[in-house]
Amino acid sequence: MRRHPVKAARAISEPIGLHVDADGPSLRVQWNRNAVPVRNADRATLFIMDGASRQAVNLTGPQLDRSTVRYWPESEQVNFRLEVHRGDRNNSDSVSIELPQERRRRSRPAGAERAIVEQARPSPFDRVTPEIVVTEARPAPVITISAPVPDAAAAPPEEGRFERVLSKIPLLRRLGKHPASGETEPRR
Repeated sequence: MRRHPVKAARAISEPIGLHVDADGPSLRVQWNRNAVPVRNADRATLFIMDGASRQAVNLTGPQLDRSTVRYWPESEQVNFRLEVHRGDRNNSDSVSIELPQERRRRSRPAGAERAIVEQARPSPFDRVTPEIVVTEARPAPVITISAPVPDAAAAPPEEGRFERVLSKIPLLRRLGKHPASGETEPRR
């Protein structure tokens, strides 16, 4: 048998799923939170190139899991590049968007930054795990009822095994409820 050299498999990087959606006068930058590079990332940097201006937004691991970035553009061509880092490894994804001139003329809120990290809106398709709140429960009150002890003479006779079997059969149970026609007790 001959040995064949084993070729090392090249690592195929999974896409981050970076995308930009229009949100009123601003743009909402989002990424796939379930992508392996995003789930495993310690930190990330979002690079924004808006015409001549350049900006970098640093994101922590928890911000990658629960946040989006809202951006108010100033030019008609905006490029976004997200680099996620895990130790010495990194992965990146980029997207470019071209805006019509009337859309970018709208102003951003007064005194606001051009890029804001916001809490992500929950997806209507994600299953939400309810938050469990532990409360202290009171023990049930103990109620004691003293019942009179029955007399042995007043106790009804114990049912035998044969009577118990017959009582399980519905037709025989009905016959046992009605007295026979030859008995002295009047029928009601």
